Amino acid sequence: MIEDVLKTEKKHVDIELEKYFNRLYKTEKDVLLKDFITQLEGFVMNKKAKRIHPILLNAAFSGVVNPMYIDDQIDQIREVSIAVELLHSGHLIHDDLLDDDDMRRGKPSFHTQLKNELNQIYKDIDIHRKDELIMSYGRNMSILGGTQGYLLGLDILKSTKFPKKIKLLAINEYTKAMDFLLKGQLVEEYMKYNNITMTLEQYLNIAELQRARLFEKSSKIGAILAKGNIHYQINPLSEAMLSIGQAHAIRDDIIDLEHDIKAKNHSKIIYILAIQNTDEDQSKILNELYHKENLTKNDISTVKDIFTKTNALMIAEHLAKNLVEQAKNTLKEIYPDLNREQKVFFNEFSEFVYDRKF
Repeated sequence: MIEDVLKTEKKHVDIELEKYFNRLYKTEKDVLLKDFITQLEGFVMNKKAKRIHPILLNAAFSGVVNPMYIDDQIDQIREVSIAVELLHSGHLIHDDLLDDDDMRRGKPSFHTQLKNELNQIYKDIDIHRKDELIMSYGRNMSILGGTQGYLLGLDILKSTKFPKKIKLLAINEYTKAMDFLLKGQLVEEYMKYNNITMTLEQYLNIAELQRARLFEKSSKIGAILAKGNIHYQINPLSEAMLSIGQAHAIRDDIIDLEHDIKAKNHSKIIYILAIQNTDEDQSKILNELYHKENLTKNDISTVKDIFTKTNALMIAEHLAKNLVEQAKNTLKEIYPDLNREQKVFFNEFSEFVYDRKF
């Protein structure tokens, strides 16, 4: 089952991350930077992290590489794969800071984690504008921490022992992924602070930039390092994972529906689809509830009912399903075909993205 494969591969990624942070800590001489590395490790090593991006990189490499060489290179590619996890973690640190989210995967977000630590240090000390100082510390260190995540991932790729030519191609895709993530955040922040109502087209664009492109680039880096054919292997695999990444973003919105209603989030696909199909009364009710300070259980049920009656939930599910089918059809275009085990993996993973409940 795909869940068992993901669980096994996640363990391998966690082991590589732990080894990496141990090396990083031991080689760093500055005591303050050692403390920062410990803070970053605490955030990255969250047990609830799924590690999808390094798993996709590993699967793409194993699917494309000559099977004769896989045993000799599997340890090396696992070491490299954590680069995209560090990139993803850096993005999450910045994303939580911009959204002022206190929690990530059931634990304090990075900026909250840092603020809590400083708050403990200053607990019994009387300092002028202490709260402001603690807020600034969490913000500033998170800006630096997220950026450091990007750079650590890049350094892993630069240090790998793969041939120089394909290494440079992989680095190029990594920097493109970083660019997409930043552009997605820029667009989202611009819309939020300029009070621009998000359309379905804009939602899909942001989902592509902030979510789907990292699926695509993770797979592409793995296939490049395996010396895959750019036209017949790398491109169709990348295109398929781009569709899967978009389906994954939509599925997340479906799974997190109640949480997003409570947060009165206007930038989720089900709300956007509902607004396009509401009648005058439904539109008025949604507007009133989304401006209410706290929603009751009845309020949440009312919103869900409107989402159902406007077919917003059904349309979102159909859209995610169509993207998955599109991806599976694109996977069939890969030639020479993926190695058997990875061919099964990518097809089952595509179905898993749509069927998952978490």
